[in-house]
Amino acid sequence: MSGGFTPFDKNSYRESKRRRKQALIEERTGRILPVSNPRRRYIALACVGVILVAAIAFGIFSILKSNQKSNPETPEQIQAESEMLLTVVDSANPLDKDYVPDLETVNGFRVNRDALKPLENLLKASKENGTELKIKTAYVSYDEQEERFQSELKKMLQSSKYTTVRAEAEVLKTTPHGGQSESQTGLLVEFDFSNSGSKAFLERNCVEYGFVQRYTESKTSVTRMNSSDSLYRYVGIENAKRMRSYGMCLEEYKSYLQKQAIPK
Repeated sequence: MSGGFTPFDKNSYRESKRRRKQALIEERTGRILPVSNPRRRYIALACVGVILVAAIAFGIFSILKSNQKSNPETPEQIQAESEMLLTVVDSANPLDKDYVPDLETVNGFRVNRDALKPLENLLKASKENGTELKIKTAYVSYDEQEERFQSELKKMLQSSKYTTVRAEAEVLKTTPHGGQSESQTGLLVEFDFSNSGSKAFLERNCVEYGFVQRYTESKTSVTRMNSSDSLYRYVGIENAKRMRSYGMCLEEYKSYLQKQAIPK
């Protein structure tokens, strides 16, 4: 600029004014005030920001860790649970005498914990539809199942001319030995169709809640059991929908999955 004129600098003016004010205060009080440093201020703010971010990250990590502890299932455990839903129980695949699943109670009947919520939702839906479903039987222990078999065998021998061997073969078509019934899994439920429309409702909607009719007329040669329109097995929603789509019973579906898992 000509004439030696210096342009007005607002920042310089403010800094000069601040220094004069600080000098005046120091002169009156005899105390030296700390010099304000904008750079230090920015550094301090940055440190606070880093601390806050670290605290938030730690909080999120703690929550995730807590959830992991409360639900420690591994992929292998989840796979094992899925396979349990598809367990076939019969004379060739018996359960141990001391096998007892995790059981919960619904309407006075004990069922496998995995089937509890789906069953409750199914019962609720049927009631809202005006075709209230009722449970007739559910979990049956090994000993109780064996008692049922012996009782039915005794009746068969008394009411027919069958030999013991022939009578036993006939009874096994409806009432297996202890350890050979899927009722011991807690996943097989027998329904009472005393309310009008309940049977049709169940047939139409069962797969939406993970249930399939266990012993159908068209699959007796596979299941080796007499057909029953009241016995339904919980297998999980996706499995139930696929079984209906493929037209498969549990034995066929499990065999199909096993073949799919074999490396080509």
